[in-house]
Amino acid sequence: MARSRIFISYRRDDAAGYSHAIHDRLADHLGGDQIFMDVHDIAPGADFARRLRDVVQGCEVVVALIGKRWVGEREGQPARIHDERDWVRIEVAEALRRGIRVIPVLLDGARLPAAEDLPDDLQGLRLLNCMEVRTTRLDADVRDLVGATVQAVGGTWPPVEPGARLHAAVGGLYTLFAGGALVLGLIASAFVDEVSDHTFTGLLGLMLAAAVALRLPLHNKLRALSREQALKWAAGLHLGAFVMLAAGSSGETDVASVLFLGLLPAGLLYLSSMGMRRTARV
Repeated sequence: MARSRIFISYRRDDAAGYSHAIHDRLADHLGGDQIFMDVHDIAPGADFARRLRDVVQGCEVVVALIGKRWVGEREGQPARIHDERDWVRIEVAEALRRGIRVIPVLLDGARLPAAEDLPDDLQGLRLLNCMEVRTTRLDADVRDLVGATVQAVGGTWPPVEPGARLHAAVGGLYTLFAGGALVLGLIASAFVDEVSDHTFTGLLGLMLAAAVALRLPLHNKLRALSREQALKWAAGLHLGAFVMLAAGSSGETDVASVLFLGLLPAGLLYLSSMGMRRTARV
């Protein structure tokens, strides 16, 4: 069995949903065989505690997911984290004992347990710098965690993203187009009594499409887009903006306008995104 470089430690009734999202993002960059997450991968009949210690020993990084139920409180009994057979305790304690890098990840507002709530072999956890993953900014937080983990195992972050020249050329060309349309719209508005809501919305749509195409850092979701995704989204936004502009025009929209101002820019954006489909993934 190939050695896993990253061990994701979590308690099922505390962080199962987060663990799969983080595993999948790490697997995108490092490959699934580099990550050990599920204790059910341990064969029936194997010495559970020994197998856990062996896997942890072979890892370079342990990502410890800590939610609000991480200590495993039980009514009328000590918390599960105080049980020497608790697998979460075994995983993290073994990593701390061996000097393996542990990244504590606080989930959705959780805090590290107080010193008196931790057994002696987990006290070192309180000395470590923590990361956060929140549902309100899940994509951005998971991306930051993946970046820290990839760097911890000697990888490059952000990863080299092919298609930079194509993205810059197409994004820049479209931004010039959208900027020109905005300038013409402002000039035209000086000669009419009132600019229609459709026209105003359409011009805003073109600006939004340009911002998405260039992945301007206006929102966390924009920052998380790949170049392929950015151009594809921009194509859809452009078509929507063109429809609004056509609806706001005083006369009928001719075939040439539909072709050169609507379909051609959208097609250029979409085809460019398809050209980077296999190479541009962030």
